[in-house]
Amino acid sequence: MQEQYNKAYALYQAGKYNEALTALQDLLELLKSAENVLWLRPWLLQCYILRNLDCPVQEMEVLEGLVENLAEIDNLSDGDRQLGAEIYSLLGEVCCRLGECSLAVEAFLQSANWEQDKAQKLIEYSNAIFTTNYCDNISHKRWHKLYDGYRKLLQNIQPLNAKPKDHQKIRIGYLSGDIRRHPVAYFLRPLLEYTDRERFAVYLYQTNQGQDSLSEKLHGWADCVRMVSGRSHEEIAGCIAEDEIDILVDLSGHTCDNHLPVLAYRPAPVEISAIGYFNSTGLSIDGFLSDKYCSPSSYNEDFQEPLLQLPDTHFCYSPDFDYPQISLQSPWQKNGYITFGCYNNFSKVTDESLQVWAQILQQCPQSRLILKHKLFDSVEGRQWTVRRLENLALPVERIELRGFSADYLQQYNDVDIALDTYPYTGGMTTMEALLMGVPVVSRYGSRHGTRFGLSFLSNIGLDMLAAANWQEYVQKTLLLAQNPELLQDLRHQIPQLVKNSPLMDGRSYCQAVEKLYIHLYKNRGLS
Repeated sequence: MQEQYNKAYALYQAGKYNEALTALQDLLELLKSAENVLWLRPWLLQCYILRNLDCPVQEMEVLEGLVENLAEIDNLSDGDRQLGAEIYSLLGEVCCRLGECSLAVEAFLQSANWEQDKAQKLIEYSNAIFTTNYCDNISHKRWHKLYDGYRKLLQNIQPLNAKPKDHQKIRIGYLSGDIRRHPVAYFLRPLLEYTDRERFAVYLYQTNQGQDSLSEKLHGWADCVRMVSGRSHEEIAGCIAEDEIDILVDLSGHTCDNHLPVLAYRPAPVEISAIGYFNSTGLSIDGFLSDKYCSPSSYNEDFQEPLLQLPDTHFCYSPDFDYPQISLQSPWQKNGYITFGCYNNFSKVTDESLQVWAQILQQCPQSRLILKHKLFDSVEGRQWTVRRLENLALPVERIELRGFSADYLQQYNDVDIALDTYPYTGGMTTMEALLMGVPVVSRYGSRHGTRFGLSFLSNIGLDMLAAANWQEYVQKTLLLAQNPELLQDLRHQIPQLVKNSPLMDGRSYCQAVEKLYIHLYKNRGLS
């Protein structure tokens, strides 16, 4: 059996996934018929192969079977528990991909519980917190229970408690794993390009490996770059403390490959989180960057840290590439019907959102809906989605599923109206739609992350497209759809509105953030 497994694993390592799956089949059949043999590793290898073959439904089914098998093991060894952590982590990932986000959260929490490695345990718990943002109707109590659990994992850390220092220039440290061609880098760029170099010194702590043309450009605007990939949280914190950073800015929150535990070491007298995440870190740090639209108050019941309100936007977009040309004709002019579109991560699309979209399609005869996401590159992903749409009574014959493509921005020329997701709204996706002349209808709520669309639209003077509830969302969408001439005008006006707004005024944005930094610096150590 071991020899068969080794052969399949070698093929998997070589990227020969179909051959690996074929080589594994005989072993799996043998295991099915063998008595008193509960060897789970080959089944787990099958899951990895299926993931690389883009077969998420089969992968989920195998993982669910493995979870049942784990329950049959009476005396779990450390090896069994580590295997269980891996199984639950993969289950969380595939459930999230298929839109089963509540199941994904529980799977990630189970993974964190089973995990033996402390650093990986933190990653799995962050995965659970991040994925909770996809879910509807999460109570304040639930959020705080999750944050309590995360802080408990950090309770044995001995803080460095860096003392305030008086420097000629205020030292700002940015900690990120996205110093590369990535949305976070496009939002970070204005803070580097327009730095007041007489008052501030900028340090970059890059946790991702390698460089591209954008990271090289960002490095060029920094006073100091520390490549800290592969270092432990404690080592990174020590480096930041040695550099005597005055204000440390985390740019990741609970997103993928974050180094949020660095902040628990308190390597800087002032620590905040910004740009890369849209919800509380759950840590007792000095603030979370926001704006008056996302945060009408400096206090939010879901946040552990105070919210730092900028006067306009807490995002400023500065791409280093040109957008495609916008079609002179709106899609409705070419097609004779209205086309709605959502290019957001499909994991954000809840059943409730789909039911609302069904109402819109029903009340807008002959209209179409384009959904675009890499899930639809997979035959299984498309079939799974079609079944989900049918179960929710959507007219699948009027819905087009498009997979990933490099020309996705140009494909906004096929969309009249973009439909934002809720409660996890679009960020970069909304910005891209607007710059391609597509009006976005966005619902907002009390949760901070639900209000990004409201902030974007308010900053360009189109807050009338932001809806406080689903009824308003439907009404505003239909009102747009019933005014095709307005859509044509907006198509050419919106990009200029964005470019002339605070959303792309890098210099003013940087000045607003630096004003906040000065306030935090003057009040450091007083809280």
